[in-house]
Amino acid sequence: MRQWNQNIFEELISNTQFANWAKGEDHSQDEYWNSWEKNHSLHINEFREAKMMVENLRFRSAEIKAADIHYLWAKTSERINHGKPSGKFRRFISQVTKVAAVLLLPVMLASAWLLYNQNNLTQKYSDLLSDKREQKITVVAPIGALITVDLPDGSKAWLNSGSEISYPVIFNTNERRVSLTGEAYFKVRKSETPFFVSNLGPEIKVYGTEFNVNSYKDEDYVTVALAEGKISLYVNGKEEFLAPGQVSLFDKKESTITISETDINTYSSWREGKYIFRNTALSSILRILQRQHNVNIQLLNPELGNYRYNATINNESLEQILKMLSLTAPIKYDYKHKVLNPDGTYKPDNIEIKADKTRIIKN
Repeated sequence: MRQWNQNIFEELISNTQFANWAKGEDHSQDEYWNSWEKNHSLHINEFREAKMMVENLRFRSAEIKAADIHYLWAKTSERINHGKPSGKFRRFISQVTKVAAVLLLPVMLASAWLLYNQNNLTQKYSDLLSDKREQKITVVAPIGALITVDLPDGSKAWLNSGSEISYPVIFNTNERRVSLTGEAYFKVRKSETPFFVSNLGPEIKVYGTEFNVNSYKDEDYVTVALAEGKISLYVNGKEEFLAPGQVSLFDKKESTITISETDINTYSSWREGKYIFRNTALSSILRILQRQHNVNIQLLNPELGNYRYNATINNESLEQILKMLSLTAPIKYDYKHKVLNPDGTYKPDNIEIKADKTRIIKN
């Protein structure tokens, strides 16, 4: 018999989107959660129990105060006494009252027990949500790999090679905040709760949109390219807004920002395994190749890093890319493949790039 998975159950009941859907407050999620149940047959019991638990939290009996009971009983007694009932009738009422007391006591006790357990369950649910908001999830895209991340609110983030994103298990009610190191393309779901991206540059406030953020530690600039929607960046105490088709370039050393209009596809095509370089320095291209192919690249002549390229790389091998680069600049490379270490591991490939003094390329 399959074992119960408590983690799956807790993840579901602490998911705001699931809770809203289970309570019948968000029918736009019907297709997603029905598909989830269908595709996770091994966890169907956890799914149904979580749904039932959230549904039960919807109902709360109206509280009847003691003063209300006394008032209603007084009014009833007044009407009975006003009618001057006979002794037989009063004895009948007395018997009914006793019977009612006997019948109502178990009901009242049961109601009290249910109310206590419901309050206790609600409190545990609230405590669980609070605990989940404190817990963080960190996702890392390994060198040479791309990863898609589903965020708690239904938003998505595509992580580029060597990138890392952190976010709470469940967003709190005041804000949705993620932290990014590296590069990611975001598709943020619209909501009244603001969405923030903390990174190595200006904090980004999102208003429901799609955009790309490049914030690697080894880069001098943080770039943000807006595909659609609306975002703002907080720079030196000022809020700078971007319009679709605009790119911001933040200088880490100078803490300055420039905004320009350009082809956004140049910044987001990496999701398809394609890199578009427009007047891009060789040094920047080599850093991208290191992350994508998990190699060490040494530029023996630093001045070569200033050569600029206009090129498109579309799933070519590293050897093919290096040959292409050497055709348009006076450089040559020495490719040293993996070396086996004594412990059975491999050293990454090592590539040395230096000037080719036998060639002169005219611009």
